[in-house]
Amino acid sequence: MLKVSRPASGILVISQGRTQTLVRLAIWIGVVVIFYLVVLGDATLTEDRSANTEATAWRIWVLLLFPLCLLPYLFSLVRALRRADELICDGRAKRLSKRRQTLVDFADIQELELQTVHGTCEEFRLNAILSNGHSIELLEAEASATTEALAVEISALLEAPLIRIV
Repeated sequence: MLKVSRPASGILVISQGRTQTLVRLAIWIGVVVIFYLVVLGDATLTEDRSANTEATAWRIWVLLLFPLCLLPYLFSLVRALRRADELICDGRAKRLSKRRQTLVDFADIQELELQTVHGTCEEFRLNAILSNGHSIELLEAEASATTEALAVEISALLEAPLIRIV
């Protein structure tokens, strides 16, 4: 979730919140722990050895496959936690800063590129293409009209054209 603030004219601060993502991650880790407790607890309750061999094979597959199905989602949550930081577009000093470090001056930016992540149209990535050909990732957020409007606003502040890539 993006939070946009304008502490002064010509300054745009975009921060990505961690609280909601941290809560989701804690909930899913809790679901996995409860799942393991139920499946392993059920295994200790059965005393019949002949029926236990079929159930044991089934439990092993479930214990292996359930977390594997959740791994992509859990990794996306961890990635969202890792990238949560502030992007500061300072129109007065004509520079972009991220994590309190200056990324680039406005004069070095040739264009902005808004692209979908992995072609899924679920997330957008905003990159700054520099005049030397390199690119810098500015932000990554969920695909929405708000994110597109924010990219247009950043483009106007930086006075650089915005290119949309699907």
